[in-house]
Amino acid sequence: MKLFRYLGAVRQEMRATTWPTRKELRHDTSTVVWLSLLFAAYFALVDNGIQWILNLFIFK
Repeated sequence: MKLFRYLGAVRQEMRATTWPTRKELRHDTSTVVWLSLLFAAYFALVDNGIQWILNLFIFK
């Protein structure tokens, strides 16, 4: 019986959900992709910079 109440509550909540439009979804997805690429490039630069510094001072 608890399962049926739970599923009913889930169904009611899903009906109350406001889903994004196709345009909003495309915009949000492209934002996530670009930010992921930006962070990947940033961390690659930082990683290479740290590696260069370590090679310069420690592994000479």
